Amino acid sequence: MNQNHIHSFIVARKALKKIYPSWQLFIDELMDKLEPFWLGHQSQEEVHFIQLIGYGNRNKTKQILTDILELMDWQSESVFLWNNWDNSRPSPFSQVLGFQEAYRIFPKVVITDFFSEFFAEAYSDYEKCIEFNCVEDFLRGRKELDYSFFECPPTDARGGLVISYLNSFVSSDFVGTRVIFQFLWENPVESFEELRKRFVPEAMEKMIGKGYVRRDELVFFSKDEPHYILLAFELLMVSQMIEIRGSELIGKPVKLTFNAIDYFLEYVFFKKLSFPQLHRAAWDFFLPIFRHFPRMTQKFDLKSEQVELDFTGGWKFNVTAE
Repeated sequence: MNQNHIHSFIVARKALKKIYPSWQLFIDELMDKLEPFWLGHQSQEEVHFIQLIGYGNRNKTKQILTDILELMDWQSESVFLWNNWDNSRPSPFSQVLGFQEAYRIFPKVVITDFFSEFFAEAYSDYEKCIEFNCVEDFLRGRKELDYSFFECPPTDARGGLVISYLNSFVSSDFVGTRVIFQFLWENPVESFEELRKRFVPEAMEKMIGKGYVRRDELVFFSKDEPHYILLAFELLMVSQMIEIRGSELIGKPVKLTFNAIDYFLEYVFFKKLSFPQLHRAAWDFFLPIFRHFPRMTQKFDLKSEQVELDFTGGWKFNVTAE
């Protein structure tokens, strides 16, 4: 491999990180996956995928990917198949069919956000549409794309690359925060960098099980310090602080359930508080609840029980053995 070619790749990576200083983790991860294609080392026996777990705006995705194509001089070897919800624009089906008619062999790179709809349909129990089978064959077979129902020759996809943006959080900051917070609640994760490598949406786990996606194809698309993911980490720390202070107040070990802190999240989400403010807000929120805890010290041995604070349609205390 020409050293100038390798140097160009390094320069492109540095330039992207300079253009998008808040997205350096994503750029590094994506460029690591693009490197085999730049060097010509990818297998020519199947099509390859990079699936972006979209925690960022999809239009921002398109902007960053467009700049990547330009810096790597891949504009003439790439195609965008991108949803446009203008009623006068062609449907995704028409765009893919037009793509197949125009290309007998895949271009080097295809960038798309069409697979979100396929995965949503695959996740459901409803009867699948006929186009679903075409996409399913493409994702599992990884050889050719045939969206014309045998009306024109299939497009040979082997050796090509598909970069797919997956709308994994329904474009809602609240839903995204809640999903990430639940993952952190159930999985010990020390840092955002570790979260990026470990987090896979539940629906995507099922797609991996069905053979549509491979785990090593996934890249988490977000800023380096996304506000709402940082909020999820802060909520975890706040819940631990509230457990300690609640234990001191009522004289028994206290545990909060996910439902309890999730209810607090709904109350505080749009206030955009600093961490000290979040802590104070949480204590103000939970203090009246702890004060209503029934005094039953004569019935229970304080050393052998734990209080669990839950919220299921209303506040609920559970007293359990440790």
